Amino acid sequence: MAIVVRFTEAQVKKLRAEVRPGERPEYQDAEVSALRLRVSTKSASWSVLKRIPGGDMKRVHIGKADDIVASEARKRALVLVGDMQKGIDPNAEKRQRKKDNLRRGLTLREGLDIYFAEKDLREATCRTYERDLRTTFGDYWDRPLIDLTPDVVLKRHRDRKTRPLRSQARVQSASARKRITASPSRADGAARALRAVVNYLKVTRNIDLPDVAAQITATGAWGNVRRRKRTLGDRLDDFVRAVRALPDDLPPDLTGTQRDLTLFLLCTALRWSSAAGLRWDEVDFKSKTITIGADRMKGKSEHSLPLGAEIMAMLRGRLAVRRSTTYVFPGLPKSIDEPDDLRPFGRVTKHFTDKIVDRDGERIVWSPHDLRRTALNVLEAMDVSAYALKRIVAHSEGGDVTAGYLTDDVSRLRAPMERLEARVFGHQGKVIELKKPLGRRR
Repeated sequence: MAIVVRFTEAQVKKLRAEVRPGERPEYQDAEVSALRLRVSTKSASWSVLKRIPGGDMKRVHIGKADDIVASEARKRALVLVGDMQKGIDPNAEKRQRKKDNLRRGLTLREGLDIYFAEKDLREATCRTYERDLRTTFGDYWDRPLIDLTPDVVLKRHRDRKTRPLRSQARVQSASARKRITASPSRADGAARALRAVVNYLKVTRNIDLPDVAAQITATGAWGNVRRRKRTLGDRLDDFVRAVRALPDDLPPDLTGTQRDLTLFLLCTALRWSSAAGLRWDEVDFKSKTITIGADRMKGKSEHSLPLGAEIMAMLRGRLAVRRSTTYVFPGLPKSIDEPDDLRPFGRVTKHFTDKIVDRDGERIVWSPHDLRRTALNVLEAMDVSAYALKRIVAHSEGGDVTAGYLTDDVSRLRAPMERLEARVFGHQGKVIELKKPLGRRR
C-alpha cells in the first residue's frame, strides 16, 4: 500500500533522504490520489496510477523528481487523470507517437542497415541487395521509407526494366554508374529487396508501412526473367584448351590466377564467391578434399568435396609459389603501401575473358555460373544420381524425406568428381569393372 502524504518540495527531499538501500517505497498524494512518487537511494520518479473506465489499472510515467517539482507534477497528473477518465490510454498514445515518429523519420538507408545487422545474410547477398537498391531507388536513399509508396515503386520498377536509371543511382564511382543498364532482373531484384526490408521492419518494429510491391503483383508487372540455361556445350574442349594455354600471373590482370580459378570452378561446380575465397586451411592435401566454410556457402552449411589429380597438382603448384598465406586465389593488394594486404580475387576481368577463343579465333562467351551449369550437365550425362548431383552443388534437399536417410559421405562423391575432371581435361579415365554379385547360398 502507498503511504499518503501531501507532496511539497520540502516533503519530497525529506522522503528521499530517509530511504534506505534496497528499498523502493511508493507515496500517494493527499490532494490528487492518482499521483504517485516512487523513491530509491538513486532516484525518484512521478507517475499516475489509475483505472481507465471498463479497463485495467494503468501506470503512466510523468518524469523524474529531479526535473519536475511537486506542484508541476500535480498539474500534469490532473491532465492525465482527465484523459484517462474519458477512456484515453496515455501509454498507448505515447507508443503510437513513437511509432509515427519512427515511421516518418526512418530512411531507406537506415532500414537497410537494421535489416543487415539483424538478419543472418551472406556477404554476397548483402552486396546484391544494396547494389539493387542503390541503382534503382538511389534518389530515395536518405529519404523516409514512407515516401516509397506502392505507386512510386511500380513506376520505378517499370522504368528500371526499360531504361538505365543512371541519374538517380547512388553509386560510388563513374564506372559503376556507366555499368547500369535497363534490366528486368535487376528491377525485380530491387523491388524484392525493398519488400523484404519493409516487411521485416513492419514485424520487428511494428511500423505501419504498405506492401510496397502490391501493385507490381496486382498488375502482373514482374519481369519474370527466365532462368539462364547457357553452358559451354560442344565448345567445352575449345574453352579448356584456350584457358590452359594462358600464361602465369601478369599484373594487373593476374592471368594465371584467373586461369587456375576458372579451371577450379569447372572441375568443382562451385559458385564464384565460394571458390574465389578458398583458403589454404580449407585444402586437405592428404585426403585430397576441400571444405568450404558455411559463411561462404549460399545454404549456410559447410561443404566438402573430393578433388581429382589435376586440380590437386594445380593447388600444389600454387602453394609452392603462393603470394598469400591465407587465400589460394588472391587478388592484387589494395595499395602500394600495404603489399601484403591481399583479399580474395574479385570479379573475372573482361581482358581475361577476351583471351578465350575457339580454334577459329572466335571469342567464347561465358560467365562463371555457366561453368557451374556445364559441370552439372556433364555429370548428369554420366548418369550420376540426382542425390549425388545435389550434394556436389550443395543444393538444399528441402523436404525430401529420402535424402534425409542418406549419409553425407564425401568419399562417395570421389568417383563422379574424378570422372568430371577427366572429361574436362579430355582424359579417358579408368574403367572400373563391376564385380559379379555373390550367388545365394543354399
